[in-house]
Amino acid sequence: MRDFTLEKYEQLIKTIKEKNIPVCGIKKWQQLKPASGILLRHDVDRKAINALRVAELEFNFGIASTYYFRVTKGSFSESVIKTIYQLGHEIGYHYEDLSVAGGDYDRAYELFQKHLSRLRQLVPVETVAMHGRPLSAYDNRDLLRKYDFKKLGILAEAYLDVDYSDMYYFTDTGRTWGQTRANIRDNVEGSLFADISSTDSLIFFAADNASKKIAVVMHPERWSNTLSAWVIQYFADTAANIIKGFVR
Repeated sequence: MRDFTLEKYEQLIKTIKEKNIPVCGIKKWQQLKPASGILLRHDVDRKAINALRVAELEFNFGIASTYYFRVTKGSFSESVIKTIYQLGHEIGYHYEDLSVAGGDYDRAYELFQKHLSRLRQLVPVETVAMHGRPLSAYDNRDLLRKYDFKKLGILAEAYLDVDYSDMYYFTDTGRTWGQTRANIRDNVEGSLFADISSTDSLIFFAADNASKKIAVVMHPERWSNTLSAWVIQYFADTAANIIKGFVR
């Protein structure tokens, strides 16, 4: 079976439920500080409709996670955002304002507040996560290292505030769950390491480590069931990986 399909993701979610592994989004994780479980988040870089399909799948299994939306055309869909929130998931802002402002911190913070307000007009937003923008010279996390964003009612930034020191961190960036040169910024310091790459290996790992802390970062645009959509995304990811290889 092809990897990075909704069917394959459903196998992962089904295994998590069968093993009774607790699942939290970012806000809930920060509030509960669980001793074990899966911290599940989705970065909606584009193809918002894919995020809705993933959210519906999780809802059917009684799982609530976090979805981070950009304010770009392919990500910011009012109807999708509202529906995902109504399904019980957390909505957050996937910010990239330092890159948009070309490194102008003051301008970037103005944009951050503007875009955050725009998203909050639709649903409550209490956590944020940077968008990597691998072709940008700027790390968007630096913006919130400079400004006290918690004055804006933000409880946590997914990279800066979560303690990953005793947690495994897996992201599908680069179309693999393993380490790759194509992953330029979707990483955290001090997390635990496990040598896996496929979703099948992630499923087995989660099942065998139900008492551990595991962070799973998924990009819904990468996951579909139709062959045509899968092929298109496969070649898009492959091209992106090649380009990011030159950036490094």
